[in-house]
Amino acid sequence: MIMSTSGNRIGFFERIGRGWKMTKLGMAVVRADPELLVYTLLSAVFSIVASIAVIFGTIGIEMLFGSGSSTAEEDAAANLAIVFVGYLVISVITVFWNAAIVASAYERLTAGTNPSFSYGISQATKCLPQILVWGVISGTVGLLLKILESVSRGQDSPLPLRIVAGLAALILGVAWWMATFFVVPILVLEKAGVVDSMKQSPNMFKETWGEEVGSHIGTGLLQMIVILFLIVIFLPLWFLGEATTVLAVVLLLVGIGISVLFFTTVESVNRASLFYYAKTGQLPPMAEKVGIEF
Repeated sequence: MIMSTSGNRIGFFERIGRGWKMTKLGMAVVRADPELLVYTLLSAVFSIVASIAVIFGTIGIEMLFGSGSSTAEEDAAANLAIVFVGYLVISVITVFWNAAIVASAYERLTAGTNPSFSYGISQATKCLPQILVWGVISGTVGLLLKILESVSRGQDSPLPLRIVAGLAALILGVAWWMATFFVVPILVLEKAGVVDSMKQSPNMFKETWGEEVGSHIGTGLLQMIVILFLIVIFLPLWFLGEATTVLAVVLLLVGIGISVLFFTTVESVNRASLFYYAKTGQLPPMAEKVGIEF
C-alpha cells in the first residue's frame, strides 16, 4: 500500500491533490515535448482515414445490394462485418499511438532526456503483436459498450430495457476503465504479454485509484475551462456581421481542436506518471525539476 512520506496512510483528498499534481506534471511534459502532440494528431488522422474507409465500404455494400446481387440479410451481415473490423482497426491505431506517447513521456519523466520523435514509435513497434491483440480485445469490449449505449438511447426500445442497458453500459464501462488503466504502460514499458498486463493492471489501479481519479478530473476541468474561455473570447465576433460570424466559428473550432489535442495528450502522459508512481510511490524525477513535489 502506498503511504505518505510520513509513513501514514494517504487520505482521499491527499490522493486527489496528488492526482492534480500529476496533471500539472503532464502539462509540463507536453510543453517540453510538443512533438507528443503529433502522436495524438497522427492517431486522430489515421482513425479518421479508417472511419472514411468504413463509410465507403458500407456504401459499396449498399450499391451492391441495390444491384440485386445480394439479399438483405447478406447486406446487413456485410455492413456489420465492415463496421466491426473498422472499429477494431481504430482501436489498434489508438493503442499504438498511446503506447508511443507513454514510452516517450516515460523517458522524459524518468531519464530527463529529450527522446526523438522516432523513439516512441520504435518502442511501440517492439511490442506490436501485444498491441494488436490488446487493440482487438479493447475494441471488442468498446463496441459492446457502444451497443449497450445505443440501446439505452433507442426510442424504439422499452423503457425498462433502456434503463438496464444504460446502467450496464455505465457500470461495465467504469469497471473496464479501472481494470485496464495500466495495460498499455505495462505492455510498452515492461514488454509484458497481454494476459500478464491484464493481471497486473487492476492491482496497480487499486493502489493508486485516488491519484488516477484526481488527474482525470483535473485534466477534464482544465479542458472545460479552456473551451469556455475560447467561447467567451470569440462570442462577440458572432454578432458583428456575417463575415465575423464565419471567422468566429472557424477560430472557435480550431481553438477547441487544439485544446482537445493538448489535453488528450496530457491524459496519456499522466498515465506514464501514474505508472511510475504505482511502481515507486514517488513522483517521477522530472517533477523536481519543474518544482512539483508531494
